[in-house]
Amino acid sequence: MRLDFTLAKKFSRNNIKGLELRSATTDRAVVFNTSGRGYEMVRDAYDYYAAESALLGHTPSLKVKGIGKSYEISGADTMAFLGKLNFVNESHNDFIAFYNENIEKIGQVEDLEIGEKAALVQMSAEGDSYELFFEDLLPFIEKYDIGILKK
Repeated sequence: MRLDFTLAKKFSRNNIKGLELRSATTDRAVVFNTSGRGYEMVRDAYDYYAAESALLGHTPSLKVKGIGKSYEISGADTMAFLGKLNFVNESHNDFIAFYNENIEKIGQVEDLEIGEKAALVQMSAEGDSYELFFEDLLPFIEKYDIGILKK
């Protein structure tokens, strides 16, 4: 049986200046440096990610470019690359790590929307019932303080 559900994570807010994640999907993200110090750390992380990927025999599908005062990251490897950045909001770092390390174990991502205040991951998975599936998933999700919304 196909199970459709949404994982939701609310982010805490801080007032520290530095690299912020403004929005993200599975293949596009917008970051902004509130410290006004430019985007060298994004470009350096991109160079490192590309070199690391090449060692593994993978050519990353990524583009990074400035758009106004923000920086856009796009391509199939966007979420993996975001995991190489250090955002001032630890909630963003934690969610991106959770996504990159665990999301494929849960099911298939249908849609992803990350904003400054929350993340929503529309998903589907195979299971006998929502109750059994969520019962197995609950300890794992509680560890990361992520909510589950059944469709």
